Amino acid sequence: MADKFIKVNLSNVDCRNIYFINNDELFGGKDIQKAPTYINRDYKLILRVTYVNHSGVRTQTKKTFNFSKKITFLQALREVSSAREKLLVKLKEGIHKDIKTRIPTLKEAWIEFIEMKKNQLSSNTLVSYDSFVNKWILSKQGLAKTPIDRVTTKSLQLIVNEILELGKSPRTAKSVKETLRPVFKQYVFKGLLVTNPADLIQIPKFDNQVDIELSDEKVKELYDILYNYPIEPFRSMFIWLSHGRRLNEILSLEWSDVNTKNKTYTIQFQNNKVRRPMTYKLSNELFNTLNELGIKKRGYIFHALTNENKKMNKGTIRNHWEKVLTQLDARIRMHDLRHLIGGTLVSSGKTLEQVASVLGHTSTSVTKRYSKVRQDVAAESLEDFFERVK
Repeated sequence: MADKFIKVNLSNVDCRNIYFINNDELFGGKDIQKAPTYINRDYKLILRVTYVNHSGVRTQTKKTFNFSKKITFLQALREVSSAREKLLVKLKEGIHKDIKTRIPTLKEAWIEFIEMKKNQLSSNTLVSYDSFVNKWILSKQGLAKTPIDRVTTKSLQLIVNEILELGKSPRTAKSVKETLRPVFKQYVFKGLLVTNPADLIQIPKFDNQVDIELSDEKVKELYDILYNYPIEPFRSMFIWLSHGRRLNEILSLEWSDVNTKNKTYTIQFQNNKVRRPMTYKLSNELFNTLNELGIKKRGYIFHALTNENKKMNKGTIRNHWEKVLTQLDARIRMHDLRHLIGGTLVSSGKTLEQVASVLGHTSTSVTKRYSKVRQDVAAESLEDFFERVK
């Protein structure tokens, strides 16, 4: 697996193009702006140097520095910074082994990005990203063939403006920025780009709050229908959905992901949006569903009805969801069950950290806070939720 890097950006030392290898996520956020005097383990810093000659040919090199935890972080940074000019001179003179790079087009950069993410994102997420980019961005042939160092914020902003003018939601427009930022970011890190053109895309402010139009009585009726649905395995699947899991997480769940002894289950990194394994406690209700299905050692828990070796198709459960909605006489999405949990828990006084631990819903800036919430707290929060709706 490739190393994870985070840019060093301290104000009291020259940190240009210095990166910290952050595989254990010791530092959170986009860059390191504050750091302890000592790092509590041995660590590595990487210095990247780029040189463009008079003909416009770009060459670059990098050097990795290893440091003991006994060396202060400031001392290490100064040592790395002092090596910058020597590396640059060698690069100019052709003494140092350098890497001559070809600037990819936006389409080529996107293909490379998708390939790189295959082992980090679920197949559904990859298909969704690829479809969106091909529809709204790469369909502009001129832009698709443009080298990434010539892609401007203005050209990307025109796409956002077009999406809004077509009456699409600001959330759809925001996806342009959120999808392209990591694509360009890797080339900023490599030294091929000075700035990220997606960073300055302007998105109009919009209300990101989710409001489910169901009365308390209707919510209770909904959960009564779900928990008493007459057909298995769909009743069990509805119970799992009502515990805050996404549909794809449930359909991808295998018996090997369940620890019946410890009463926990794990959503593997390739099947969730957090991109790392997430472990949750099995409530008594979830444990009972597994017993009713018949606990096995391997295979999908919710497999296709005609083939135990394949995942169930989403369309199969959606047909049964439609029957639930007909009985409820209301229209909501399966995914809205997550929003019902979040809204109910927040309104009952649970902290955002507790709600996040239930939903497995996180971002880079809050991952460390979420990681401090115990599984017990998440289980307790769910119990409070079900007391209100059942």
